[in-house]
Amino acid sequence: MTKRSAPEPAAPHGFRRNVSVAKVGEGGLAQTVTASPAELPKIASYLGLVGIRALKGEVNFARWRGKEIRVSGKLKADVTQSCVVTLDPVDAHVEGEFERRFLPDVEEQGTDVFVDPEGDDPPEPLGRDIDLGEILVEELALNLDPYPRKPGVAFETAQEASPPTARENPFAALAKLKPKPEKKV
Repeated sequence: MTKRSAPEPAAPHGFRRNVSVAKVGEGGLAQTVTASPAELPKIASYLGLVGIRALKGEVNFARWRGKEIRVSGKLKADVTQSCVVTLDPVDAHVEGEFERRFLPDVEEQGTDVFVDPEGDDPPEPLGRDIDLGEILVEELALNLDPYPRKPGVAFETAQEASPPTARENPFAALAKLKPKPEKKV
C-alpha cells in the first residue's frame, strides 16, 4: 500500500503554480508564470490593493550544491494602490528581482543550518514542489510602495498654535462664552 499525501490547501491568495523539483535537471529550468484575470482580484484582496491588472514572473531554476535548488527571477506587475493622503487610486508599475534557495529537509539530513544575521537569507525547506505563485505574491508584497501618493499630493501637518504670551489668559476665550447674568431692576 502506497502512502498518499494529503492535497495541499488552497493558497489564501488563490495563486498557486507548483513546479516539480524532479523537472530541474543539471541544465536548470526556465519558467514564465502569469496570473490569470480570474486570479488577480483575489491576489489584490489578499495584499490590500485596490486592484491588479497584471502579474508576471520570469523564473529560472538551477541546481545548487548537489540537491539544493536556487530560484531566481524577475517580477513585473501593474497595480492600483490607495493614496495615503487622499485615498484616491494610484496606478503603479512594480518590478523586482529575487533569489531564493531551497535545501532538502534539514531534519532528515541531520545537519544544522547556520544563520548569519548580516548575510543572505537562509535556505527554505525543499519539498517535492516549489510554488512559484507563493514566491511571486511574496515578492510583489515586498516591492510595493509602502506609502503611495497621488502625483502632486503632499502630506500637510496642521499649523502649530503659538504658545500664549504672558499677558494672555488661556481662559479668556472661555470667559467670552459664559452667559452674562441678567441685571435686576
